[in-house]
Amino acid sequence: MNKLAEYLRNKLFWMIDALKGGQVKTHRKDIANILENFDSPASIDRRDTLLKNLLIHASETTPYYQKYANSKKLQDFPVVNKTIIRDNFEAFQSSLYKDKPQFQISTSGSSGTPFKAYWDKNKVLRNRADTIYFQGITGYEIGQRLYYIRKWLSKYKGSKLTMAMRNIEMVNVSDFSDDYLANLIKTLETDSSTKMLLSYSSALRDICNYLQKIKAGPVNSDITSIIAMADELGDDTRIKLNYYFNAPVHLRYSNQENGILSLQLSQENNTLQINWASYFIEVLHLDEDIPVAEGTLGRVVVTDLFNYGMPFIRYDTGDLAILTREGAYFNTSSVFKSIEGRKMDVLRDTKGNVISGFSIHHLETYPEIKQFQFVQQSSTMYCINLVVSQPVGKEFEIIEYFRDFLGSDAEIKIAYVDEIPKLNSGKRKLIVNTTT
Repeated sequence: MNKLAEYLRNKLFWMIDALKGGQVKTHRKDIANILENFDSPASIDRRDTLLKNLLIHASETTPYYQKYANSKKLQDFPVVNKTIIRDNFEAFQSSLYKDKPQFQISTSGSSGTPFKAYWDKNKVLRNRADTIYFQGITGYEIGQRLYYIRKWLSKYKGSKLTMAMRNIEMVNVSDFSDDYLANLIKTLETDSSTKMLLSYSSALRDICNYLQKIKAGPVNSDITSIIAMADELGDDTRIKLNYYFNAPVHLRYSNQENGILSLQLSQENNTLQINWASYFIEVLHLDEDIPVAEGTLGRVVVTDLFNYGMPFIRYDTGDLAILTREGAYFNTSSVFKSIEGRKMDVLRDTKGNVISGFSIHHLETYPEIKQFQFVQQSSTMYCINLVVSQPVGKEFEIIEYFRDFLGSDAEIKIAYVDEIPKLNSGKRKLIVNTTT
């Protein structure tokens, strides 16, 4: 019965899209043509045209960009950020769309002040097609059940009918407890639907820790794939997820104001395929608006090729990443080697050099550690907050591990706490830098 319902939901979705002109299907086909033929003249021309048309539109209809009407290339436009957009909110809106229905998106402000923006109708459709295309590669199809694990604020919730029609099960990280997780695992085992888990990385760690604590074996559930978002995912958690759920694990990098920027598509490496079909992405120097060399850490700067209602051109996301051409899923395209998190919470050694945030996932290898957070308090002082099920007994080993790359003069202490506090979004910060 569930398989039939999945099939009917899929057919109904595409039937409704066809009645509306097949717009999502057209977008999905365009995304596939651009990415799957990335180095072809047609793909290159299509991407160039999308960028050129956006710049012309923005400079002709958006007050903030009117002064750049004679600019010939993207680099002539300024790099902007949340503060600039927030302070000039009206000036970033296109005069052609201000009186048309638009979709408001907003962030929780978990890492700062709340932020809002608008998407025009075509941007909403493109984002929907991006989601369908990329999740399709991971094995998920429209109509199958999606267990969406996040903090479910009221603004994100649809009606029960809407969620049932979309086949979404809302799993709230705010409710996580042993009893709640026990019921979740039982539901996954008894639910005969084909399903996918879409979850905060921190929530997936919590689920694995719970299963490890109760000495569970593999969970008998028909899960096609697991997509982790919001934070990097350590190898130890990936291994546990594969063991418990027997499903491939993919890391997604996205934000609410733009959409899906990249997704790990291959299981042969952990690189994240950039969505060049819908965005032009630059990785710029930490302190200058110039590109960094391949393999060098820099700021992620996004140009959204499809938001005409409120153009995002050279938008500094506040995130740091490393760009490479190695391990690309689509031929010759650049990919993210790693996403290093927020610039405001970057980890630095005692000499001021940026250290990969991925290094803190070493703490996942200690089964006693349930939650962790690495806090940089000064240029040489660090504190590791740990929530444990029992004493670790290897504090010296942990401190020496981190001192090896933070510096011999690093002063590192371990603090045992009852809980790592969650942000407004329901996520937990793994790195906090109080010096920035």
